[in-house]
Amino acid sequence: MTLRTEQIEATIHDIHEFFTDWVGGRCPGDDATFQKNALDRLSDDLVAIMPGGRSFGKTDFEGYMKGIYASNPAFRIKIRDIRVRHTGADLAVVNYHEWQRDAKDSDDPNNGRITTMVVRDRGKGREPEILQVHETWLPDEVVKNADFEF
Repeated sequence: MTLRTEQIEATIHDIHEFFTDWVGGRCPGDDATFQKNALDRLSDDLVAIMPGGRSFGKTDFEGYMKGIYASNPAFRIKIRDIRVRHTGADLAVVNYHEWQRDAKDSDDPNNGRITTMVVRDRGKGREPEILQVHETWLPDEVVKNADFEF
């Protein structure tokens, strides 16, 4: 089975919209909501590498995210320039730009990053599973001229 671009794009937009709502306190803060909107989308052996080089797995991600529920109502994420780079029988590699506004945990609260994500098709009409995420800071000159009105 091959992943469709629309499935991949929807997964990327949906999970980032959830992160924004979670950190902003605009969704229920219970375990079931977090499970359905975040954990169920992530592989049990997830590898996530942040722009500063810190890496973590699913358990660390869960602990961190649960600890920042409703901590920053001003926080926003905007996803731009999704490009499906490679697809195979059940895997896809995707790049996109993630723009964050009012991010308290970043050195620059208004920042941009390019992300590479690897997703796997789970079949049977289920959305793709996120296996790996690797983020790198966008160049300062790109961020300096960026639109943060979102």
